[in-house]
Amino acid sequence: MKHLVTAIIGLLLISTAFAQEDKCIALLKSNASTQEKAAACRELAQVGTGQAVPVLTTLLGDEMLSHMARYALEPIADPSVDAALRSALGTLKGYQLVGVIVSIGVRKDVQAIEPLAQCLRHANPAVAEAAAQSLGSIGGPAVQVLGNALSRMSDRTQTYQRAICEGLFRCAEAMPDDQASVLYDRVRTVSNLPYQVHVAAVRGAILSRGAGGVSLWRDILRDEPSMAADLMGISLAIPSQAMTRAMVRELAQANPQTKLRLVQTLGLRGDVTATPALTPLAHTGPVNLRIAAIVSLVQLGSPPSIPVLLELVKDSDPAASSAARTGLIGFPGSEVDTAVVAWLNEPDTTDRMAAIDVAGQRRITAAVQPLLQATGDSRAEVVHTSFKTLGELADAAQIPDMVDAMLKTGAVAPAEAALSAICARQPDTAMCTDKLLPGLHRAQGRPKLALLRVLRTVGDAKALAAVRAAAAESDQTVAETATRVLCDWPTVEALPDLAKLASTTANPTFRILALRGQLRLIPVQIEADALKLSQLKTVLAQIQRPEEQRLALALLGQLPSAESLTIVMSILAQDALNDEASVTAVGIAEHIAATHPAEVASAMKQVRTSNKALTQRIQQVLARIQEPTDDGFMSLFNGKDLTGWDGKPGWWTVEDGALTAESTPDRPCKVCNYLVWRDGQPGDFELLADFKLSGSGNSGIQIRSEIRPAWDTYGYQADMTGDGELIGFVYHHKYALIAGRGTKAIFQADGTQTVEQVSDPAALLTHYRQDDWNTYRVVCLGPDITLYINGVLMCQITDHRVPEAARRGIIALQMHPGPPMKIQFKNLRLKALK
Repeated sequence: MKHLVTAIIGLLLISTAFAQEDKCIALLKSNASTQEKAAACRELAQVGTGQAVPVLTTLLGDEMLSHMARYALEPIADPSVDAALRSALGTLKGYQLVGVIVSIGVRKDVQAIEPLAQCLRHANPAVAEAAAQSLGSIGGPAVQVLGNALSRMSDRTQTYQRAICEGLFRCAEAMPDDQASVLYDRVRTVSNLPYQVHVAAVRGAILSRGAGGVSLWRDILRDEPSMAADLMGISLAIPSQAMTRAMVRELAQANPQTKLRLVQTLGLRGDVTATPALTPLAHTGPVNLRIAAIVSLVQLGSPPSIPVLLELVKDSDPAASSAARTGLIGFPGSEVDTAVVAWLNEPDTTDRMAAIDVAGQRRITAAVQPLLQATGDSRAEVVHTSFKTLGELADAAQIPDMVDAMLKTGAVAPAEAALSAICARQPDTAMCTDKLLPGLHRAQGRPKLALLRVLRTVGDAKALAAVRAAAAESDQTVAETATRVLCDWPTVEALPDLAKLASTTANPTFRILALRGQLRLIPVQIEADALKLSQLKTVLAQIQRPEEQRLALALLGQLPSAESLTIVMSILAQDALNDEASVTAVGIAEHIAATHPAEVASAMKQVRTSNKALTQRIQQVLARIQEPTDDGFMSLFNGKDLTGWDGKPGWWTVEDGALTAESTPDRPCKVCNYLVWRDGQPGDFELLADFKLSGSGNSGIQIRSEIRPAWDTYGYQADMTGDGELIGFVYHHKYALIAGRGTKAIFQADGTQTVEQVSDPAALLTHYRQDDWNTYRVVCLGPDITLYINGVLMCQITDHRVPEAARRGIIALQMHPGPPMKIQFKNLRLKALK
């Protein structure tokens, strides 16, 4: 039964293929467009038989379809194709003729050799060249034809000569090696060939001889020294030791340029048997040859070369010494690591410094202990370099030893830099603190100050507590250093300390540093903008200098709101800060113009600037301002065009007074794109939007979202589908669907969540009118997002997660990929809630 089923399936497939072939043949005979006929040819390349040959042959002379006809004919396994192509040789001209010749070569039609031979004498060079190449593809009996052409081509163009030789090369590639070498020899002995062709013939002659090719390679190197560079490349294709021995023997008699190439190529070949020959060349001779020998020794990577390189590092020639050091850094294998670690004990300062450098660049962790010992060296340069390299190689486990070394040597600056580098790359900062604190408690003077600064690099809670305690010490130098570290602390946990310091210190420098520290840390908090603004107002009340006020203005620009605009306007009155405050005020206004029109209008009228670009921005902001209706709502869409909106060109239009996007079978939507409202990024607001979505459609309204490239977005979405399945759902690009219809979801800052089903989702869905206009109401207030459809509560989320739980962002309308669909929006209205 299984075999019967297989046979039946096979017959069905054959029947389908025949039917498809008939359909394509009929189309080619019709008045169909060129594009349709080209598609039929592509199909015939898959299903065509001898039945399709006559109609395809008629297209060989068609300027627009000749190439597609040949595309279809070439794979058809029927002798009539070859006959048709041979016949076309006598009727076609120009590129159509060239194309047919190429197709004959693809099909390897032996019967076409004679007519192709006649094409070799064609007046059109392109025809002759194509014939030569196709004869080469056919091979076999075509060799004699091409050989005859080779004998009489001296007066032809180089392009023609290349084509004849290429044809012969194609023949040679299909021959046994002994026959191929004869053919390659014939070509390479022809005089006045294009150089590239001669090189190809030489390469073929050498490689086709196998082991015997080495002697030919040597003879050509001696007879044709100008080919040395190409012969070196050919030698890379002969991995035998016999080739290496021949190259080594040539070193004694080669001219300087060829000798250099030989040395370089011996390294590239990777045959370590060349090492003894290269070693003396690394010691003496012209410096360029010595460097080449050093590089090749490194490439070969033979362990006996390691002591050679160690010795050469001491060479009096700086170039050779540098090459040897670089070679040790890149030398393969672990043996060199052992040698470098032993080299660290060299008494000579220059040698020891070089050893430390190589150990660091090779990342030899076994060098850590010798380097710790080297920090006790009497020479300052050795100590400093050792600490620097320890900063690159040591890990948290060596921190106590590093601290001990700093306390013993007094090399505070390099030790501090090394400890900071180690701590900065550790994933577990708590472990660093635990290993630093015992040393901090023992340290006095400069080492203690350095360790306090290292704790800032660690930046965890335990390190902060230690710095906080040091700031209260009676030793004034320690307290001042700790206070400076505190003001430069990298995490927001230091904000309370800085706030207290700014309000209590009598030291004006520390007050300034504490205020600057707060201005640096306030914006990086994972907190609501309202809290950040409250903190900033406290800081502003303490600022006395314009330098810090400028920093505050920059921060206010990151917190766009009516309140931040009011603060900026108070600073605007200061002549010294008018320019900076004006720029910040306009930036804030651009974000909140739609939600706070009255405040923005008043502020923009107070801005004084001679900057033409800024004046233009002010005018643009004022032009966007609308007076809110009695209920506080402002329209986001004028019902006529895309003013105030931005979307992917060609997708969003205005149809019947509605923002509209539509995909069709002929014009599918393949990726999400959005129509973005450009007039603000509201935070707390109420949005009303009427929408109509086709039954197979998928769309949504982005809220508190980020704009991404290519009209994409990221963030919350009031989801919708035309069939109602996702109506009243909240979606997020990171988490997908996060709250369903009829649910109340709470997401805590630690990621935990509780979801409560408060209404029947099926009952709620009855309020949605499919294939008709509906109204989405979206209310965003603090961490809460609430969705309504046609006045009925659908779902609510409370999201404390950060940073995903954005508190402000763009509004955008979605065009979703998938089946053909149509989405429309109108009556979009927005009301600020704060």
